[in-house]
Parts: sequence; C-alpha cells; structure tokens
Amino acid sequence: MILTKATGIIMGPLSRLMGWIFSLIYNLFYGLNIYSIGFSIIVFTIIVRLLLFPVNLKTTKSSKIQQYLQPEFNKITKKYKGKKDQDSMMKQNKEMADLRKKYGIKTSTGCLTALIQMPIFFSLYNVIANVPAYVGKVRMMYEPIANAIFGANNGYGIITQFVNDNKQTLNRLTTTVSEFASTTDPASETGKSIINAIIDVLAKCGETLFDKLGEVFSASPEVIQAIDANKEAIVRSNDFFGINLTEAPGFHLSRAFIIPVFCFICQYLSMKVMPSQKTGDEQQDQMAETMKKTMLFMPIMSFIFTVFAPAGLGLYWAISALVGVLVTVFTNMYYDHVDMEKLVEQQMEKAEKEREKKGNKKSFMDKMMEAAYGQNGEAEHADGMNKYSSTKLKNYSSPTSYNNENQSSNKEDRTDTGKKYKAGSISARANSVRDYNNKGE
Repeated sequence: MILTKATGIIMGPLSRLMGWIFSLIYNLFYGLNIYSIGFSIIVFTIIVRLLLFPVNLKTTKSSKIQQYLQPEFNKITKKYKGKKDQDSMMKQNKEMADLRKKYGIKTSTGCLTALIQMPIFFSLYNVIANVPAYVGKVRMMYEPIANAIFGANNGYGIITQFVNDNKQTLNRLTTTVSEFASTTDPASETGKSIINAIIDVLAKCGETLFDKLGEVFSASPEVIQAIDANKEAIVRSNDFFGINLTEAPGFHLSRAFIIPVFCFICQYLSMKVMPSQKTGDEQQDQMAETMKKTMLFMPIMSFIFTVFAPAGLGLYWAISALVGVLVTVFTNMYYDHVDMEKLVEQQMEKAEKEREKKGNKKSFMDKMMEAAYGQNGEAEHADGMNKYSSTKLKNYSSPTSYNNENQSSNKEDRTDTGKKYKAGSISARANSVRDYNNKGE
C-alpha cells in the first residue's frame, strides 16, 4: 500500500532520508505558523538540488574542458574524415580515448550523474506522493478521521464504496482497504495496516471529496465530528495559492494549470541552455543537432505528466526544472570567465597522479582497446584485417571486369576456363552464379 514507506536496499533508506529532510522543513514552517506542504516542497527541492550540485558541477567541468580542447579532437576527426572502414574507425576511437585519458576527461561522468540522480528522483517521488507516511504532523491530521472510520458501523463497506465511486478522482490510489470490523483491534498489525490504508485514501481527498465523505458517513456522528475538526487544517496544508496539491490540474483552465505550463517552459529552457559542441565532422555535428532536437520532446512529456499528476508532484517537477536551468546558466557563466588553460593543466596533473596511483592496473576501456588491437599495437591489427579481407574471394572475377577487358560472356571464350575450383568453395559458387547470369543475357 502507498502509505507504507518504500522498502528495498536502496529505495528504503534513501526514501527515509528524504522523508526526514522533508519532515524537518515542514516542522520548521509549522513552528512559524505556516502550514503549507507547497512551500515545504519548494524548499525541499532546492535543498536536494543544492546537495547534488557538486556532482553536476563535475559533469559541467568535464564538458567545458572537452569543449576547450575541441581543436585537438577536431584534428583527429579531420585525420580520419571520409574513412568509414572498420579499421580507421577503431583507430579514430582509440586516439580519441587516448586524448581523453591524457587530459583526465571521463565520458562516464554524465552517465554516473544520471545513475546517481535516478534513485534520488524516485525517493523524492515517494516522499511527495505520500507525505503522511513521512511527516508525522501531517499524519496526525488524518489519524482521527481514519480511527473514526475504523470504528464506525459498516465502516469497511462505506469506505470501499466511496473509493469505487471516486476512482477517477483518486487517480493515484493503488491500495485497497482490507476487510475489517469495528471489533478489530486497531493496535494489532492488521489494525495498523487497515488504518494506514484509510489514511492513504484520505490523503488523496481534496475539499470536495471530504464533503462527499461526510455525506456517505452521515449516519456516523463520530466520523462527521472528526472530519469537521480536521478538514480545515488538511485543506489549508494542501493549499498553495488556491491550488489543491492533492488534485491533478487536468486539461481545463484553472489556477492549477499554471503548474504544467510553468514546468513546460522550465524544461524547454533547460534544453536551450545546454552548451553545444562542434566537432568539425559534419556527420557527427548533424547527429548531435538531431539528438538535441529529439530531447525537445522532454518538455512535452513533462507537460503531459504534470497535467495528470497531482499538483504537488507537478510543483516539485517544475521547481526542480527551474533550479536546473539556473544552475546550468550560472555554471556556464563561471566557466566562461575562468582561466581554462590553468584548469586544463590542473586536470592533466590530476590525471597523471591517478595513472601513477593505478600503476599497471588497466581500466575496463583499456582492456577493451587491447582486445580490439592486440598488445602489439595497431599495425598488427591492420595487417590482420587486410590479410583477412584479401583471402576470401581472391579467385573471383566480377562480370564487370570481364566486360572492361572486352572478354566474351561465353564460357568457352573466357581466359579462366582452365582454372579448377574446389567443389563447394566460395569461388566456385560465385563463378557458377556469374555463369548462370551470363546465360540469361
């Protein structure tokens, strides 16, 4: 069930850590008489993005160094321009890799950043989608209502029917309330699990659904009293400038629709501020430009996601994109004014120290290169490739070559009729096909 905290070796502890940070922020606002999950989401998102800033800065630094050294990479690209054979392409890749190794440029940095951010993103999603599970003060607002429903006559039947009647509105609800009776012990594990499930339902309810809940429990005064006592605090906590953070904006004009639009703009800007590099190779530059255009679909996907997701998640997504844009802009401004020559020298010294520290220990990429070229170098690899390519069809002469030499297509008039080929060999088969085609002519 959703209210139960995320489990797993990675997601469990990470979600609890993020939940602890979020709870700390909410309690801080609570102490200032500001009961707003929306403000907590904003501050929470900013803090997490700042915690990830060193990782993002490392990626940007590597990208800027490679951009500064682009002329050296362009020399290699021009050297092999127009050469599309496998050997030349492998040599080009090796020279590129050696150059990156020399300057300590790691192409895996960007992938590593993405891998680090993925579990953090999902843990943030868990926390913001299930605030009562991680924030005690928010849970306390729902508990009296859940306990009253738990003890109400036919409470299970009424709450189950309420969920079924409002499935479309409760679009995030994936849990089901287990069958219970008023005699079930709320302190037992079963009782706790049922109350968690009821809180999970309540956490997805806005003011309108709370009014409907009061109607269906009209015969239970304890439930009505609990709703009246806590509804105002719940609605106020989930309100963000007139936007109910528990409800999805949908495709209609409203205040909440500002969030998907704002998210689309921020995601689009994050694509535009990404620095582009020119390699000097027309084909590679064209591929990079195509990839960048393809990435423009991300803002559209973000817009669709935030239209159908609860506004609280949309707010997190939008603020995260905005902070990302600002971080990219300011880091680019910083590296535009830094002494790149000095930075490259420092990077080379660092790379040299790392190589000395590793000694003869080879990286995975080095082993891959050795497997491709052999330990004796590129020349041996090239000779082997040429030898291999020249032995397979050396006895086959194409029809074109015969025509160029004004040779007859008649088998008896050919100069090669005296040659014998091993039955079943590639040369025998190839010449048989040629003979058959010539008969058709």
